[in-house]
Amino acid sequence: MKSIGQENERAAIITGAGSGLGRAIAKELVGAGIRCVITGRRRAALEQTADMIPGDRSRVLVVPGDVTVAPDRARILAECLGAFARADILVNNAGTSNAAPLLEYGEEEWRRVMNTNLDSCFFMAKTVIPSMRDQGWGRIINIASVYSTLVVNNDLYGDLLPGANRNRSGPTRQPAYHASKGGLLTLTRELAVAVARWGITVNAISPGMFMTELSSRVVNAKVKKKLESMTPLGRFGEPHEIGHAVSFLASDKADFITGVDLRVDGGWSIW
Repeated sequence: MKSIGQENERAAIITGAGSGLGRAIAKELVGAGIRCVITGRRRAALEQTADMIPGDRSRVLVVPGDVTVAPDRARILAECLGAFARADILVNNAGTSNAAPLLEYGEEEWRRVMNTNLDSCFFMAKTVIPSMRDQGWGRIINIASVYSTLVVNNDLYGDLLPGANRNRSGPTRQPAYHASKGGLLTLTRELAVAVARWGITVNAISPGMFMTELSSRVVNAKVKKKLESMTPLGRFGEPHEIGHAVSFLASDKADFITGVDLRVDGGWSIW
């Protein structure tokens, strides 16, 4: 396998790359010399991501698609192979959430969140693994969350996630989000064992408090200040800091690291 910068430069597929952490990951990997397929449901957002990445635009391929749909997953890989003749790195970053009073949380929303956050990660991995296996090298990086192993304290979010309601339906919660991200950590370990013989590593990154489009739905200035005060480093993370972590796990420097959950949370989860 030739190194980055030589003739056969590595290629990555990044899901959910139209905003937030996905956008930052794309910027970081392209900066590290990796060609990137950026994918997500919204073409305009993906084009904006591509325009924000310095350097040669030919190193970034915009492929709109829905990773919960099998034909789209196959097409994403096919376009990566067609443009770059290889698929070395998969970053499963696409994610969503939904909050509702516990007893009002519907099956449709449960399935939507699970399909995006967990099911698609397995099936995207299954799609790209044969290419990685055949070249004897690969990296799969799943973006999880500190809420993979922790759960929301309603008191921290006040009226944004109330602990009770008039209908006696229970506190407003995000059960599918937590279940999907917890499942993603177990999937990471399972896949790490299954594909190790082929030179493929599988790891997870669990971000802590980052201000993205997803978190901004439930985080206002008051809540942000409270959450920052509970983080040992005293601030929210910057999206590029997740990019740095992904770049490391995608590199040769991480050859002997697989099946881990790397928490990038400023110490949030150690208190």
